[in-house]
Amino acid sequence: MNPTISEHRKWTVEPFTDSDLMSATALWNSCCGPGKLVYQPLSPEMFRTLLVDPIPGVSKINRVVRDGQRLIGYAGGTYRNQGEQGYVTIVLVDESYRRQGVGATLLRRLESDLRHLAGDRLNRFEIMFFNPVALNWIVPGTLGHDHPNSPGVDVACDGYLFLKNQGYRDIVYQNSYYQSLDHYQYPAEIQTRLQRLAGQGIHITIFDPAVHDGMEALLDDLGSDDWRQIVMANIAPDGPRHPVIIVEHDNKVCGFTGPISVQPSGRGYFAGIGIHSGYRGRGAGKVLFSALCLNLKAIGASFMTLFTGETNPARNIYEAAGFKIVRTWADMKKEVKSNEP
Repeated sequence: MNPTISEHRKWTVEPFTDSDLMSATALWNSCCGPGKLVYQPLSPEMFRTLLVDPIPGVSKINRVVRDGQRLIGYAGGTYRNQGEQGYVTIVLVDESYRRQGVGATLLRRLESDLRHLAGDRLNRFEIMFFNPVALNWIVPGTLGHDHPNSPGVDVACDGYLFLKNQGYRDIVYQNSYYQSLDHYQYPAEIQTRLQRLAGQGIHITIFDPAVHDGMEALLDDLGSDDWRQIVMANIAPDGPRHPVIIVEHDNKVCGFTGPISVQPSGRGYFAGIGIHSGYRGRGAGKVLFSALCLNLKAIGASFMTLFTGETNPARNIYEAAGFKIVRTWADMKKEVKSNEP
């Protein structure tokens, strides 16, 4: 028998303890799956590592709701030490207790805890998503094809409207793209572009430090420290040496993508894609991305996933390669006064 409104006084919000690990993991897994949340099911060890164990420079908060001895709700959040924002990671409620105030009670407690960590030094405090905890999710309709991060709140889940009703507002939308690589080949448009570029002396190939120069100049032009660190580590003589695919013109590097490798799930990994500002507008980015797909397929990748902003022009590159949007996420936030009760 489901609890009634008159039974709500039995609910208690308490700190998460080690004894809650099995029940909280079971609640997580009961909320995930086809037609539910798209997040990856977890083992108790994975739950602890992901949601409970500390991260340097980040405080984690975990709360549970009980009805007597039964764990009926769980919420987790994080706060970057000395930061100006708190982050809600997840709010879960047992299906038989939903729409009865459990989730709202949990969320208010989590918000209060996050504000407390920030102290009184801030007049206003933001609580939002897209936080330090990376939640793996499964592409619906696939056999375990995953993506290693969920960039916000799935707009297709019940939690999205729940958060709106709790005062959270959309900041920006992110689209997740997916493509099976089992039968991938160059689309006809990409083949035409490839031939056109070759007529200009521009080619797609694997970076060879003995042949090609200008990689550092390209990375200077692109201005991403993350890309610089990853790419330069891979092309160093003592680096991991995962291949980096480039656009080259007279042996000068004028675009890159990679470094390419295959993750255990079969997902093709790459850090990014960029074209030198002097070579943009020629369609090289679209050709380079399709070449990335073919090269990942060649080294054993069975699929690719990625995400980008709803208004990011880079989506034209992915869509030209045949990628489809499989999920839309909302980055959301709520501004609260630090001294609210």
